[in-house]
Amino acid sequence: MKDQVLGSGVLLRAAQRADLAHMLRVCLQTGDSGKDATHLHKLPELVGDIYVAPYVLHQPDFAYVLEADGNIVGYLLGVLDTAKFESELAQNYWPTTKAKYAHIETEITPSDKELLEDLAKQGFSDPELVAKYPSHLHIDIVQSHQDAGYGKAMISHLLAELKAAGSNGVHLHMASKNDRARAFYKKFGFVEVTEDANECIMGSTNFHFKANR
Repeated sequence: MKDQVLGSGVLLRAAQRADLAHMLRVCLQTGDSGKDATHLHKLPELVGDIYVAPYVLHQPDFAYVLEADGNIVGYLLGVLDTAKFESELAQNYWPTTKAKYAHIETEITPSDKELLEDLAKQGFSDPELVAKYPSHLHIDIVQSHQDAGYGKAMISHLLAELKAAGSNGVHLHMASKNDRARAFYKKFGFVEVTEDANECIMGSTNFHFKANR
């Protein structure tokens, strides 16, 4: 993709493997429902190894970074075919990543423990979910660059790209307590599909490329 200028010194561009360390940092700095989670973890790369690295390494066609004055301050990750993506990860990503964290000798935090449990459960999504919403997305922006309109522009771009590639439905996972994110996605036509105390899955088969007011 061509770089998209979103503001003074701010652009959206395709992610490269060389960006991965910076994207892992952003993932940690947004890991507490959009707020910095650095203080909650002793295993700083774990959250990104679960929620960022798989996309950069195995679905780079829909991986983007938000860059401000030369620094990566956000990312946008998408998958066209979730079932195919998960099969790829099951063979070529999760086994080595799970092995990386199989024998932790350092002290860990409760948040690390929760992530290790999440890592152990990584596998395949509900077939009914991916049948109706075959694509999915994930976005994070550090606090210093939130509420500036970048998220709307980024999501609009990705939804258009997924639609052009043939997607007829998109879903996403978010924390149930993240009311700001819930309201944000509803502006793009997403609705709650399933929800429990911890996680909400939202989906749309009629997604808008521009957020409704």
